[in-house]
Amino acid sequence: MKRISLLIIAIASMALLMAGCGLFGADTDSKNQANAGQTAVQQEKPKEKVNLVTPKEGIPVLMYHKVGPDKDNDAVIAEDLFRKQMKFLKDNGYHPLTMEQLYAYVTKGDKVPEKPVVLTFDDGYADTYSIVYPVLKEYGFAGTVFINPGDIGTRLTWDQVREMKKGCMTIANHGFNHVEMGQLSEQEQYENIKKGQDALAKEVGIDNNMWFCFPYGDTNEYSQAAAKKAGIKMAMMMKSGWAHEGDNPYNILRVWVGNAVDLQHFEERLNTMHYSDI
Repeated sequence: MKRISLLIIAIASMALLMAGCGLFGADTDSKNQANAGQTAVQQEKPKEKVNLVTPKEGIPVLMYHKVGPDKDNDAVIAEDLFRKQMKFLKDNGYHPLTMEQLYAYVTKGDKVPEKPVVLTFDDGYADTYSIVYPVLKEYGFAGTVFINPGDIGTRLTWDQVREMKKGCMTIANHGFNHVEMGQLSEQEQYENIKKGQDALAKEVGIDNNMWFCFPYGDTNEYSQAAAKKAGIKMAMMMKSGWAHEGDNPYNILRVWVGNAVDLQHFEERLNTMHYSDI
């Protein structure tokens, strides 16, 4: 009887020892799962909290054209410099806005994310699709490209335009043809804008485009009426300055960006409307 008791004690002791070494895995698995859960919670990054503000000093609307290797052309910016500028925006907490957000701010004083900026690209060059679009997608930035439907096929294709629309880009009207609107009558301006609107509706499915950019920034006393008649709610200019609450939405000033705008001048353009003229 004494031997049986000693045998039972020995077996029990062995069982405890084996459990302690992990040979019985149930308790160990439970602990591992609990620890894994705690680690997952610890590694989970908190979502970015974005403060909403109504910028009294205004919002910089950046104006780009072509991104490429062209020299001695103020309307062009090198690809590496453009990439550095977009990285600067991301690294420093800037929030690119949509046209809708800009319009609501200008016309109603709606709040926008802090450190706002607007990215616009004129004319619809091929690099808007091959360079700009992938970079904006990478950073999760909103951007707007103003295209001339009459030029489709020479720079961009409609398939590329449709793809950009599905992504992060707003597609907007730059006039069917890239002409100096200030040299035209009200009816001629209306027809150029309306023809562009019709093309965007037919090819891209944009039936209610509200955004326009005057080619060359050229306007006359009939331009605003022509734009309104064609259904436009807000139009970009090429004059230097920031957009402000209460501005005429058909006369939105912008900040030119080209090869001469290095990172130092780029930062200045983002921080003050009284930036250096270079």
